[in-house]
Amino acid sequence: MSTPPVEVTEVLRFVRETPPFDVLPDAAQRRMAKHIEISYAPDGTVVLPLHAEPEALYLIRSGAVELHDENDRLVARLDAHDFFGYPALLTDAPAQRRCTTIEDTLLYQIPAAYFDTLRSDYPAVDRFFNRAYADRLRDAIREQQTQQVFTTPIRRLITREPITIDADATIRDAARRMSEARVSSLIVTGGDTLGILTDRDLRNRVIAEGRSYDAPCRIIMTDEPVTISADAYAFEALLAMSRHNVHHLPVFDGERVIGMVTTTDLMRMEADHPVYLVGDVWKQSSVEGLTRVSNRLPQLMQHLADASAHPADVSRALTTVADALTQRLIELAYDEIGPPPIPFAWMALGSQARHELSIHSDQDNALVLSNDYDAIQHGHYFEQLARFVCDGLDACGFVYCPGDVMATTDRWRQPVDTWRRYFRNWMDEPDPKSLMHASIFFDWRPVAGAVQLAHNLHDFVLKRTPNQSIFLASLTVNALEHTPPLGFFRQFVLERHGGETKTLDLKLNGLVPIVDLARIHTLDRGLAPVNTLDRLEALAQSNSFAASDANDLSDAFAFIATVRMRHQVSQLRRGETPDNYVPPSALSDFEQRHLKDAFKIVRRMQSALEQRFQTHFIR
Repeated sequence: MSTPPVEVTEVLRFVRETPPFDVLPDAAQRRMAKHIEISYAPDGTVVLPLHAEPEALYLIRSGAVELHDENDRLVARLDAHDFFGYPALLTDAPAQRRCTTIEDTLLYQIPAAYFDTLRSDYPAVDRFFNRAYADRLRDAIREQQTQQVFTTPIRRLITREPITIDADATIRDAARRMSEARVSSLIVTGGDTLGILTDRDLRNRVIAEGRSYDAPCRIIMTDEPVTISADAYAFEALLAMSRHNVHHLPVFDGERVIGMVTTTDLMRMEADHPVYLVGDVWKQSSVEGLTRVSNRLPQLMQHLADASAHPADVSRALTTVADALTQRLIELAYDEIGPPPIPFAWMALGSQARHELSIHSDQDNALVLSNDYDAIQHGHYFEQLARFVCDGLDACGFVYCPGDVMATTDRWRQPVDTWRRYFRNWMDEPDPKSLMHASIFFDWRPVAGAVQLAHNLHDFVLKRTPNQSIFLASLTVNALEHTPPLGFFRQFVLERHGGETKTLDLKLNGLVPIVDLARIHTLDRGLAPVNTLDRLEALAQSNSFAASDANDLSDAFAFIATVRMRHQVSQLRRGETPDNYVPPSALSDFEQRHLKDAFKIVRRMQSALEQRFQTHFIR
């Protein structure tokens, strides 16, 4: 496809008619029109092949394009003013759709680098394409998510003991019981009697007919209700509900009733998918609304765990929602205090930066400001912004950092040059406080704002770290404070937690040592990834780390994280606050044996790191 000459005025006219570019300043629209390349694609042209890496954002000027997935299923049909190619550009991943013209088509191409500039300079453009991407993800997973609903065993949907009432209890008692338990139905028992009583029965058979509230439940209940086995699948529940026109099914495990499944339970399985949660985040117009959405995160974690999701995928899903909450809070702050006076980047630190959030993580964040920052002119604005967002995150369950590593702290709300000085000082003078900061601030990722500010700073850091042998050795000594809880003869070393209970701290003595190992090795090589598993993969691919060692550490990380996730899901189901402390008595023989194997791998890799940096010289 060639690029013929084009009148800039015609391109400019079309740009001004196409969201989100229609809201850009006139000067920005004119600059953009000059960057656009035009191409002609005859009917049947594959403009963007499956798994290709697009070099531009495509905007259809005229004609039509079809998008097909890897199974050759039609995903979308696009025409004038529609875009394609942006999901791959946003995620820096190969295209997941084959884009083919279905008639002669004229295309405007916006080079990828200029597209990044537009997103960085104009938040409205960035929001538009991120929302469009979320919508496309939602459509793409709908079929897959429906299949998950259909093949989920009913017993996985039961999250509480059955709420029952005796058949001879009064209607008033039944209504009170429903209200107290916050349910829409009760299982009615009594001798050989089994029935159900719903809020609809109260409306139609009591209020509408003027019955006494002191009458017994048995006269208004539905007796011999349709039931279902706990081992049946969700699609069988849907079929039964449809066939019998009911919305509630008592669930039996053998002869025992173990709960109730409703149409709402089945719908909630889809609603708690991370993509739907992110979509709901963007619909909220208040902190209270965001809090209601974030309250569904425990259910998200449970559903993903029940679906046998990899713990890394669960953490990534939780992080995706946390990122969206942060981004939406920033926009809500704009509504109250106005747009930012200078460019800034909101930075996630620690586990959020690594895409390794767990349920009930605290928040760690910072602000990188443009060097145009003037404390007198701009200080109050960014103090307000930080306070609004951090307070909002706390309300959403991401509690304040106990060490005040948050954008609300003046020291962590600074211009680029100040951050450069911080990093230089931490590397040049690795005292205990510097090393503590390094373990947090060397894991960071921009979540919102002018992300290029952060990328430039990240590049600055990665160019310096490979030559900082004393700093890296000191970082190693600090990291070796957290060792696997394994004593002589491969016995667990336990610590007291919560009174007399002796437990394993799977975070501090299991996951953190692997996180530290991956961080130090990637800083030593100047590698960019932040996620722990991504770091280990990058080390193996760069031939600076034995592939077998990287695989061993990745497997150890995954297994420890899986045990922790199961522990936390069990706590959630018991109504407890999730933590990282697991008593060995709660583990199976298989889990104990493989945890010891994982800890042994970590210990071996820590010893190798200690030798690599000759830490005995600086202890």
